[in-house]
Amino acid sequence: MTVKSVPLEQVARIYSGSNLKSGQNAFGEGGCPWVMVEDLNNGELETTSRSLSEEGMGQAKISPAGTVFCSSTGTIGKVGIAEVPMAPSNNMIALEFDQSQVEPLYGMYCLLAMREALQAEAGGAVYASLRLSVFRKFRIPVPDPEVQNVIAGKLTMLRKGQWQQRLLMDKVKQAMHALFESCFGREVKQAIKEQRFLALEEATDILLNGAIKKRSSSGTSVRYVATPQLDDWEVQGAQAPQLEAETQKLELYYLHEGDIVMNRINGVERLGKCGIMLEEPKEPCVFGQNTLRIRAERQLLEPLFLFAWLTHPYVKQYIRKNAKNSTSFQSSLSKQVLTALPLLEADLTKQRTYSQEIRRYFSYIRTAEEIKKAFGELQQIWYDRIHLLLHMGEGEPEDAAAQKTYQEGRYWIAPSGTLCFYDSVLECIQVPWEERGKIRLSQLPPEVEIQFLDKARRADGKSRYGFLGQIRLKRTGSDRIHVIRMEPVAYRPEQKQEEDRERELEENGIISEQQDFGYIRRMQAVENMEDESAEAFLSKYSPEEEKGYSRFERLPASARTFVSRLSAFQQAVFEEFLLAMQPLACHMVGKQVSMRLGKEEIPGYGIQDVIAAVRLLEHGGLLEKRQGLYLDYDEDYRQGEKRRQILDHRGKPIPIDTWICADVKEQRTDYAAGKG
Repeated sequence: MTVKSVPLEQVARIYSGSNLKSGQNAFGEGGCPWVMVEDLNNGELETTSRSLSEEGMGQAKISPAGTVFCSSTGTIGKVGIAEVPMAPSNNMIALEFDQSQVEPLYGMYCLLAMREALQAEAGGAVYASLRLSVFRKFRIPVPDPEVQNVIAGKLTMLRKGQWQQRLLMDKVKQAMHALFESCFGREVKQAIKEQRFLALEEATDILLNGAIKKRSSSGTSVRYVATPQLDDWEVQGAQAPQLEAETQKLELYYLHEGDIVMNRINGVERLGKCGIMLEEPKEPCVFGQNTLRIRAERQLLEPLFLFAWLTHPYVKQYIRKNAKNSTSFQSSLSKQVLTALPLLEADLTKQRTYSQEIRRYFSYIRTAEEIKKAFGELQQIWYDRIHLLLHMGEGEPEDAAAQKTYQEGRYWIAPSGTLCFYDSVLECIQVPWEERGKIRLSQLPPEVEIQFLDKARRADGKSRYGFLGQIRLKRTGSDRIHVIRMEPVAYRPEQKQEEDRERELEENGIISEQQDFGYIRRMQAVENMEDESAEAFLSKYSPEEEKGYSRFERLPASARTFVSRLSAFQQAVFEEFLLAMQPLACHMVGKQVSMRLGKEEIPGYGIQDVIAAVRLLEHGGLLEKRQGLYLDYDEDYRQGEKRRQILDHRGKPIPIDTWICADVKEQRTDYAAGKG
């Protein structure tokens, strides 16, 4: 087999979609389909939600059948392939592949396989945007036509298999509602006609607002059922994320078999979504904030009958009618509305018969979800083969090509799909702490150092804050791995007694550009390694307790007092500055904070929250802002001399303001005293 790695512009005609100026007059009947991002389904496109009028056809760019579309703004990397001529909107890129070189369906799957890489190339202060000039240079593998057809055929088969399972799941859910109407339709019509309902509180125990997430590791570890898990179907405790929760009164929020969780605060389209716990959880499981727990009185109600009623159109209409809407696009249900929610009365024996029947429906869905998951795993195998073809096209051995990708492309995609960046200063790939339990040693990228970031800690002054010592891993063969101990040492050139230490640091380590500390590498080779998780392997090589050096301890007393009163999130932002090996831009700190905290620690966190925390730290005097473009703080420049650029985690210039760590300012001590 021959394979080449080529830029997209060499195998496709590439252009952006149209931005129609005439508004509503551009849409109607008589024209071709108009493709928007929400129409893209990662497969064949036959119809879209809107069509152009004849006037719109005159303004738009019309793409022929076989054109591949890729979203380039906001949501990056959604794709679709046109079955008929279509007109793309201006927030997507169109590719007309040269079919003598690339089969369009194969080209679409290449973009899907490399979606994380496309997202890494996107930039923008407000929302992500993929520039056309960058997209044109993006490389894909071009193997023999027979290989392209095999890959496209396999992935199409797997995608259709997933679609069939989703269709089956939808039909099973529809069948559950149809069975409810068949069993209780007469009671429903009579109750609506006479407005004869029980109030929900008369036959259930209702508890609003569940367990509070703990911002540190001092809470109790539980399975946490929140709004993302509620989709008017079963909730499985084992599939809920595991988080730290406030210990006080935690037993009050435990979920048990038969409990129903409802979404109480969310967007109007998700308000009232439910989930039922069909089995007793095998480990502690609680419901979260913005939800409520509904527990049926078993002598009056069967939980599955209650669940089916809570998902009935009549109840959904009641929820929409009585929801309280706010300007923040959030809707909520008050306690009064929930307790008075109309509850259908029905014979208990009839309820039990219905419940026994629909338990089979839930079993069908479980099986479909397992099959769908298996299809997804098989898809990933074929996407991995596309990545391998790309390395082969570079004309290098797999390991060498992979190492070049990590160091030049500045990223690595973990098996879970998490995007991890290569840090050119620390000379390693930084991986979020929660990934260590998901990644096996055989899945580590070859010939590159991996640093698993520690979880953020509170800066309370009682324990060490921001441990610098770490263990890195470097896979150098199928059964060989290097354990690299990164020993932190103080770096103070003015102290002559440390000259030997400094020399060792310069010869066998990494020196901080801020010249506060450095790392000396201590490497140990492990032969014939077992293929276990990185977490299990690292537990055998835990770093020794650090002594005599902590940046937090070196802060003035007023600064320590100030930091100890900040929230866990604000402390985590400051921790990233303390641990920084070079001056960092605010958006880089945001990336580090999200990697250390994990996705579920602080819901709704965004770059604006980081900026707000940075402003607070500035006022407290802990950070000093250096304003300007592409500044370098290590050297003085003469007038007219070109400045060296500061690079971000992908080796690209940072054209924004940056900050450095500073001692607390005397005139700002009122903030530390709680007066600011």
